[in-house]
Amino acid sequence: MPPRYIWDVRGGGAKISSGEKHSMQMTVVLTARADGTKLPMLFVIRGASGGRIETNEFPTFPAGHVYAMQNKAWMDDDVWKTYLRSLLLPMLVEPSVLLLDNFVSHVSDESYKIVNEELSTHLVALPANATSVCQPLDVGVMGPFKRYLRDAWLAEDIIEGDVGDEFDTPSAAMKVLAMIKRAILAWDMVSADTIRQSFEKAIPSQ
Repeated sequence: MPPRYIWDVRGGGAKISSGEKHSMQMTVVLTARADGTKLPMLFVIRGASGGRIETNEFPTFPAGHVYAMQNKAWMDDDVWKTYLRSLLLPMLVEPSVLLLDNFVSHVSDESYKIVNEELSTHLVALPANATSVCQPLDVGVMGPFKRYLRDAWLAEDIIEGDVGDEFDTPSAAMKVLAMIKRAILAWDMVSADTIRQSFEKAIPSQ
C-alpha cells in the first residue's frame, strides 16, 4: 500500500510510488484483543491456491503469521475458514467473543458453526453501516497503522522492475515480500495503549 501523494523529505528528493497505477494487490487482516494484545496477521496474496507462489514462496515469508492465496487477493469463504482455523483457533485460551463486521463470509451459517463449535467462541457481527462508528480497529487503529505503513514505505529503497510485473516473477516476489515486511513493521508500531483506547472509545463499558 504505497502513499497516494508525493512526499518531499527535507534535504532530499520527492518520492512517489511508480506502482500506484499498477499496484500489487494484497489484503491484510488485523486482529487485536480488547486488552491491547495483537494477534498474528493474515496476508491474502493474489494468485491460484496450491500454485508456485504458495509452494515456493510461502516458506520464505516471515514466520509467525498466516498466508493464503486468492485469485483477487480478497476475503472469501475459503480464506475466512483459513483465518478461523489456522490463525484464530491457536490463539484462543478460553471462550471468547469475536467482534467483526457483517461481511458475507464472516456471517455465513458455516462461519457461525465453525466459531461456535470449533472455537467455542461467540460471534458478534456489528450492525450494517455501523463499522465507522463502533468498530474498534476502524475507530482508532487503522489511522496510525496506515501512517506507519506510509512511513515504512518512504524509508525503503525502490525495488526496480516492470510496473506490470506478474506475481510470479522474481521482481514481483521481492515486492510481495517487501509489502509483507512493511505491514508487519507497521503493525508492530501500533501500541497496546492505542488498541485499548480504541476499544474503550468504540464500545463504552457503560
